[in-house]
Amino acid sequence: MSNTLEITVRKTQYNPDTKIWQGKKREVAFNAGDSIASVVLKKLLEDPEYIGQICYQSGNELTNFEIAKRTVQIAQHFEKLHCQQTDVIGLCAGNTDYIAPLVFGALASGLGISTLDPSFDKAGIKHVYSLTKPRMLFCDGDLYERVREALDECGLGATKIYTMSNHVDGVPSIMEFFEDESVNPSDYRVQPLKDGVHQTAFIVCTSGTTGLPKGVCISHASFLSMTMIENGFKDRNFLCFSTLYWLSGLFTLIQGTIGSARRIISSKAFNTDDFFDIVERYKVNITMGPPSQIALAVSSDRIGSVDLSSLTACMIGGSAVLYSLTEKFRKYATNAWCLIGYASSETSGISATPSLPSNTVGELMDNVEVKIIDDDGNALGPQESGEICVRTPLPWAGYFGNPTATKEKYDSEGWIYTGDVGYFNEEGELFLVDRKCDIRKYNNFHFSPTDIEKVISELPQVADVCVVGIPHNVHGFLPAAFVIKRYNSEIKESEIYQHVVERMQDFEHLRGGVYFVDDFPRTASGKALRRKVTELCEKLWNEKNGVN
Repeated sequence: MSNTLEITVRKTQYNPDTKIWQGKKREVAFNAGDSIASVVLKKLLEDPEYIGQICYQSGNELTNFEIAKRTVQIAQHFEKLHCQQTDVIGLCAGNTDYIAPLVFGALASGLGISTLDPSFDKAGIKHVYSLTKPRMLFCDGDLYERVREALDECGLGATKIYTMSNHVDGVPSIMEFFEDESVNPSDYRVQPLKDGVHQTAFIVCTSGTTGLPKGVCISHASFLSMTMIENGFKDRNFLCFSTLYWLSGLFTLIQGTIGSARRIISSKAFNTDDFFDIVERYKVNITMGPPSQIALAVSSDRIGSVDLSSLTACMIGGSAVLYSLTEKFRKYATNAWCLIGYASSETSGISATPSLPSNTVGELMDNVEVKIIDDDGNALGPQESGEICVRTPLPWAGYFGNPTATKEKYDSEGWIYTGDVGYFNEEGELFLVDRKCDIRKYNNFHFSPTDIEKVISELPQVADVCVVGIPHNVHGFLPAAFVIKRYNSEIKESEIYQHVVERMQDFEHLRGGVYFVDDFPRTASGKALRRKVTELCEKLWNEKNGVN
């Protein structure tokens, strides 16, 4: 096996007449109406003895044949339960042994899968499942009471719940789906998709960093259109802590399987000890996750004593990724590329690049078009910042049960409005400025929290930072920072404040204060929940200044 992962260099084309940027055109490897499950089962049965999955906590190893057999058992059990292709199932569980065959089996039956992260509280579960109304739901046993109460309170008391792990006495479990041992996966034929290219495979949530999540529909065709590497991960060990609530978790499961990776799964959320132990024990080659995980790894006192030489690629995305952070990590993972990806729940992959000093998010992915528009909807040229709009060859399925929000996000020409602000340089590289809804004004001057975060992150004593705007009745918003110190750091608030003063404009100075914290509110994948951080900052600011 080669020690390196091939890096594809893309070339983004720009049309000065239409002011549209376009990634390389590529023929999709699969038919537009194919089910994800049909492609996955074919790949699994091509190499049935290959170990496709290892669970860190249980130690269980599953061969491709075992995954395929469990997949077909589950699909046939769904059929016995008279599930229809219009039905939705709910999934709120960690990455345990039978998650993969459950997902593949549901997709083989044409069901939509509404995914949630186990960290969701009862209110969050109620919000999402009152929208998607799953016919049945699968969760870990330790979540059963929370999920049951949430379903009961949103009028879904008849929804049957099955446990995936830590089974509860008297509660049905996934094991019921495996009763027919006579199944031969080679004889099974996946059901044709009744809605073809429009059929929903997954209903995933927007990140919820600025408001309540919405359910984003992702079709089979859309997901398969992203799949470019058949056997590209052969014999490589692939680690991702993300649950299937996140695109990174879905990508690892589906692209990893089609690409013949050996997926190393963890039933627990990310922590640095498990990360280091898994990489060392299984000689992990590829990781995928948000930059907060890399920041925590770099700030750990263990990093200097861990063997990270097996790593060849670290795929990072979900929020801004600084070159300085990736370079710190590569001092210890010396054989690894750090690959930066830009995506959204609505569009999936948009651009990608190896981490570069310019902090670009790279050139456009294949078959992706982008235009940059101003507040009046006019298309902009190179070096002009505006909202990033994305178009792909396949139609977007929209927000589940929310045509109004879909219409606001997706226009008649197929453009999806991302809400992100950015620009292209003359070489066709895309740069992110901030979320449109995160940009604030101090004395009528716009400031970008992300820009201020980048400057604060230059300080070696800072492990992580989240900058927000505190509402002020005179000045509009006051920039403020929540800062997590590195291990044993003694940096002071005044040093951070002065560092910003020396490098940024007056309206970007941290007049709202600097606040040291052990951690700040995050989404399940590690993104800062800015609306929650803003509330906490506002409270601390008011206390500090005697405001009721």
